[in-house]
Amino acid sequence: MSLPETVDAFVPSNFQDLLTQGHFRPAHIELSELQKLDSSLDIFKSTLELSKKLYSQTLLNHCFRCFYFALAILRNGFPSNTPSVRQIPGDVVVKKLYLTCLLHDFGLSNHTEAQSHPAHDMTFEFHGGIMAYEHLRDEYASSLSLNDSQIADITQGIMLHTAPFEHGKSSAVGILIQLSAFLDAFGYGAFGRDSMECLIHRDTVQEIEQAFPRVDMGQIKEGFENMFEVKPDCLVSHFPAYFQNKDHPLLGDRSVVDSH
Repeated sequence: MSLPETVDAFVPSNFQDLLTQGHFRPAHIELSELQKLDSSLDIFKSTLELSKKLYSQTLLNHCFRCFYFALAILRNGFPSNTPSVRQIPGDVVVKKLYLTCLLHDFGLSNHTEAQSHPAHDMTFEFHGGIMAYEHLRDEYASSLSLNDSQIADITQGIMLHTAPFEHGKSSAVGILIQLSAFLDAFGYGAFGRDSMECLIHRDTVQEIEQAFPRVDMGQIKEGFENMFEVKPDCLVSHFPAYFQNKDHPLLGDRSVVDSH
């Protein structure tokens, strides 16, 4: 499938309801095909530069895997033209998705700039979201590269990307960053055994993992464990089925493509 001209701007937050509203057919899409969309993102070079500055290679690779996972899911039958649902252009989704994926884990950065930020004591999603909001407004608002609504959507998607709500709606960007982050963190079984197979082909995942290797992913697991101690009121502590369940562990260095 090609990039849809428009997609539903808001979709069900519940995983099964999302599948019902979509038309997912997970065909193999080569990474080179997904990367053809990168040329339209050159105006956001300052975001890439900041991400390279603040992230370890582990987190940077995670962000890029999330972006390309999300693009593949978007192309594989994401909800579109649902009656009475507002539409958003597919190229606008790609633009916001790129920024959301690159910025979504600033709150996990060990860089001095992140650690010394006034929002550091907040749950990492809010901390990172505030840093992202400040960066986006400083870099792109005056040039009109992004409008207020787009910056708000990106920020909210970052702040809620670890919250698998059972009810209500998420923006297209909000659900795509969550699906891709959960796929990278928990594998194909994120919402039940092999549940993500209906969204993205394993050959596509394998190409993405080869291009952006899972190196030292244990540091992310350690970061979460430390966060539960230091910030017991953090957002992810409200979803123990995902983040504190030994039967549902983070993948760590194990590959997504071999998960179930």
